[in-house]
Amino acid sequence: MLSAHASDSSQLIDLINQYRAAPQRCDEQRTAPVSPLAANEALAKVRLSQGMQLRDALRAAGYQAAKTQAMALSAPAGAASAMQVLTQSYCKAVLDAHYTEVGVSRSGNRWQIVLAQPVLSSDIGDWQAAGKEVLRLVNEARATPRRCGGQSFKSAKPLAWNAKLASTALVHSREMASLDYFSHTGKDGSQVDKRAQQQGYQWRRIGENIAGGPGSPKQVVSGWLASPGHCSNIMNPDYTQMGTAYAVNPKSSEVIYWTQVFGTPR
Repeated sequence: MLSAHASDSSQLIDLINQYRAAPQRCDEQRTAPVSPLAANEALAKVRLSQGMQLRDALRAAGYQAAKTQAMALSAPAGAASAMQVLTQSYCKAVLDAHYTEVGVSRSGNRWQIVLAQPVLSSDIGDWQAAGKEVLRLVNEARATPRRCGGQSFKSAKPLAWNAKLASTALVHSREMASLDYFSHTGKDGSQVDKRAQQQGYQWRRIGENIAGGPGSPKQVVSGWLASPGHCSNIMNPDYTQMGTAYAVNPKSSEVIYWTQVFGTPR
């Protein structure tokens, strides 16, 4: 079984970050510098046994990853020797800008390096901050004409944040996360129109987008814009207000759940 050697692990992480900080040549291509990796204890504790999938091992270690790769190698002469093997065999993974965290463990000559991008962006903020960033991105999208599938939309006026719509979104996101389901229909059979009324929002027009999995406002808005139905809601000029919220349950299928509610008041 692999065991952690703190000094060796930290030395290798330092070498990896020095490598990432400078332009490199990898697979016959020049690469630009990328951000350093943060050491993560949960990744260092990942134990891969025969037949176990990496995601299952990560979950057992209490880590939720959007993207991950594990590398096992033999290097008898310490961190510098391990780094040489990494650059020769795994330069593309080591230089991947999507990865933001790393865990290293060593037992004798055997090393294990796990690279990961966490499900949640480190700067996601609380649900209100994230919701208002979604609003900013949505208004940026509405400012430009675009096609949503087969439908063309002109630019539309920006939406305003509405606290009651945000509360409506939060209630549904929290229910999906806590009960581990993904649907526009609540467990009580409700749809967004009823949920908005329960929050005191008197609507003339109402709509909803949901998503499961994206770890940042940018990721969730990009996904919605790539889907014709969700994109049409975003570009609909008849909506004037919006609220968005996310909720997290690490033990659920999607980990993070987003709800975006559009409205036009009476």
